Order: sequence, then C-alpha cells, then structure tokens
Amino acid sequence: MKTNILIQTKRLILRTVTLADREHVASSWKLDAEPISLNEAEQKILWMQANHEKNLPGKIFHLCLSIIIKDTNEFIGWCGLDHLDQEKTDPALFYLLKAKFWGKGYATEAATALLKYAFTEMNLVSIHGSADPENHASIRIMENLGMQFMGLAKNGCPVYSITKEADGINPF
Repeated sequence: MKTNILIQTKRLILRTVTLADREHVASSWKLDAEPISLNEAEQKILWMQANHEKNLPGKIFHLCLSIIIKDTNEFIGWCGLDHLDQEKTDPALFYLLKAKFWGKGYATEAATALLKYAFTEMNLVSIHGSADPENHASIRIMENLGMQFMGLAKNGCPVYSITKEADGINPF
C-alpha cells in the first residue's frame, strides 16, 4: 500500500506526515493541550509512518494525514482512519482542526476526500465515526457525509456509519 499519500481538494491538501513536520506535530498532537517535545513529535511521526506500512487494500491499520490549506500551505489539523482495535468491524474516521479553522467547511471537505480515498483506493467497505454528544458540529459533519446514525456507544457517544455502497447519499 502507498506510504506517501497526497489527496487534493479545492482548498486543501491531505498528505502523509513527514519528519519535516516535527514542529506542527509537536504543537498540535494534542490540539487542546500543551505542545509535546520535538523528540516526542519525531517518535509520533515514525509511529505514523510505521502504521502506514501496515495498511493493505481492504484492511487498514491506521492512517493519519495532515490537513494543509492549499493557498497558504498552513497546517490546520489532522484527519484519518483508525483501526488499531481490530476487534471493531471497521475503521473509525477522525478529524481534528485548530479552533480558528472551525466553521469554514474544512473538516467536511477533508473527510469527504478521505472517505472517497478509503472507498476507492483502499477498497474499504465501511467506516464508522463517533463524537462527544455535545459536539454538534462534528455530528453535523458526519450527517453531511451521509453517515447513518447507528445508536449510542457504551460511553453515550453517538455512533455513525457509512458503507461503500451508500450511493445517492454521499459524493463518492
């Protein structure tokens, strides 16, 4: 499977994280907390790259991509698919943006491109997502993607799912 991924949308670039991104990783690994050290950021990048190498068509382990604004080359957050818990039937979609970029449609644009890539290039058949019940924006994003409400997880968070065959609902 490809380890260097580049996905472009109208306004964004989604790409594999490299060691040149150490400062961005350090400052945003935990978007709501203090930065991590550059050394720790380097270890996180190497972990991400090792995970990319484990991904196979039809089976993903973990995929984490930087979200970059095309016009300014500014790093604004992360998106990806996580299937570290192989007991789950499908990978989880995730997206995290710096707060100053919320409400501009970037998360929806990135997630749309990522789902298209997952269903076409990676040949995945289903993806789920979840959010804190109070995170109405994230829930709205999943609904806008065409994800269907599946119920509540044990922790009370709503769970959504989408399949490759969900035509007519989403732009894939």
